[in-house]
Amino acid sequence: MRMKKLTVFAVLICIAALAFAGGGQQSTGGSTSTNVPKEISAPNSPITISVYHETGNHPQPAANNPIVQYLKDKLNVQFTWDILVGDAKQKQGVMIAGGQYPDLLELRDSTWIDGNALIPLEDLIEQYGPRIKALYKDVWDKMKSPDGHIYYMVNYGVFTGRDQTPDYDQAAFWIQTAVLKDAGYPKITTVDQYFDLISAYYRKYPTINGQPTIPFAILTHDWRAFELWNPPNFLAGNPNDGNGVVDASNNYKYTTFFTMDISKRWFQKLNQLNQQGLIDRTSFTDTYDQFAAKIASGRMLGTSVQGWQIGNQNNAARDRDPLRKMVPLPIVWDANTKPWYRNVTIPNLLRGVGISVSAKDPVRIIRFFDAYLAEDVQRTINWGIEGQHWQWQGTGSSRTPTRTQAQLDNWRNQQWQEANRLLLLGDVTPKLQGSFSDGFPSDLSYYYPIRSAGLLPSEREVYEAYGVSGTNELMDKNPRPNNPWFPTWNMPTPPDGSPAQTAITRMENTMKQRLPQIILAQPAQFETQWTAYVNEMRTNGVATYEQYMQEQLNQRLRDWGVVKR
Repeated sequence: MRMKKLTVFAVLICIAALAFAGGGQQSTGGSTSTNVPKEISAPNSPITISVYHETGNHPQPAANNPIVQYLKDKLNVQFTWDILVGDAKQKQGVMIAGGQYPDLLELRDSTWIDGNALIPLEDLIEQYGPRIKALYKDVWDKMKSPDGHIYYMVNYGVFTGRDQTPDYDQAAFWIQTAVLKDAGYPKITTVDQYFDLISAYYRKYPTINGQPTIPFAILTHDWRAFELWNPPNFLAGNPNDGNGVVDASNNYKYTTFFTMDISKRWFQKLNQLNQQGLIDRTSFTDTYDQFAAKIASGRMLGTSVQGWQIGNQNNAARDRDPLRKMVPLPIVWDANTKPWYRNVTIPNLLRGVGISVSAKDPVRIIRFFDAYLAEDVQRTINWGIEGQHWQWQGTGSSRTPTRTQAQLDNWRNQQWQEANRLLLLGDVTPKLQGSFSDGFPSDLSYYYPIRSAGLLPSEREVYEAYGVSGTNELMDKNPRPNNPWFPTWNMPTPPDGSPAQTAITRMENTMKQRLPQIILAQPAQFETQWTAYVNEMRTNGVATYEQYMQEQLNQRLRDWGVVKR
């Protein structure tokens, strides 16, 4: 997954501000002091932590949220929120230029590190965070920046015990359950089968709940626009290596797929689908919120995105009508291509949360995170309040968790979830995933008796039709081992102002502008427009970007022991 880089304007602001503050000296990335900050307050003293949240998949929690109250009572902590509105990179550029930040910053790439916005955490964690260190022990070295420091805590993908996740939230072609049910739950493998199914349903049901049915929409807004150009990679049977393909048989050569034939084939297909009236043309002007609202309304039949982009909205559609919930499919070009959408779960490197240079009490913040990772706290964060949201039945070794039907109904309801859980914090913070020490899953809804009891009839029906127990298995029951360098999307992004950063920024701007034009063009103009697009991408410096990514890949291959140094 990739994000667009700083706009030229924001870059200039940053350069000017840094030059003014540091006499024009170049930064080497990160705040490199190794001194542990002084302990300002007592270990469990009250603290209000300010958080910059970029993903923004959840609303700001209310003061009477039970988990907000629990953390205040149990750990003496409260939060204030700065939730991104507008362009992420412009916001980051302004904050870096000003040098003032909330206490915690959400990371989605190396921008905060490169901009000297974060403090090193390794010494703090060693001294005040034994649970944090234990959680990250197997990925500690992989979290280090090139200067040897650790500036963030990974938010997802670091497991304790067994991974019991049944549901898929990564890249896929998503389709409404209603479409599959109407067709008798056929086996769908190829692009043509997928769109034939959507087309037939759309012609049959041109409206849903009195509104026009949307056959297929594309997410193109802001940093999420990678969903516009990513599908060809998966349709060709490649794993999610971000913007490129790695050829291990050719000395691990890294090549972007932006102008490959696999991309040309996909955008020509979209051009044809547009002529058939199957593409939502407002996709190219919709904001993320507008795109998400269409999913929540239950009238979008299909899309190709990472599942975490639409999870809450998909649940909202399900709450209105269970058949409007989308499920993922591993669509490829033809039956001879083996899909590689699902991968073995990996740590979400360069994604998570860091402590800013503006934080006044980093020691207290680390102490909070360490206490936050205690099993009893994590059980409450993930399962809810004991006695209200779940309860034990039995005693001793036969004791098991359970939920009443009312509790199951609440837990399944997205609106209830937002009101009763602190999902906004969970997006960015470290957490226990997998299993607790007693063997029960870190998410109680993954515990089979509760999961089975909580399934809606429509969910049970689709799983039985395809012989699976969840959407993970719907994508791939036995995912292949990850490639040893996987994934390249979490390698360091090109430094701001570098030739590679300029190249990827120009390429992304070109893709955002020209790809919609290619999709909406008359078929007779496709070849001309595609050629112009390819030429512009070359002029933008695709070779420069590929060279940078190759250097990063080569470094990773050496660091991770794939090749000898």
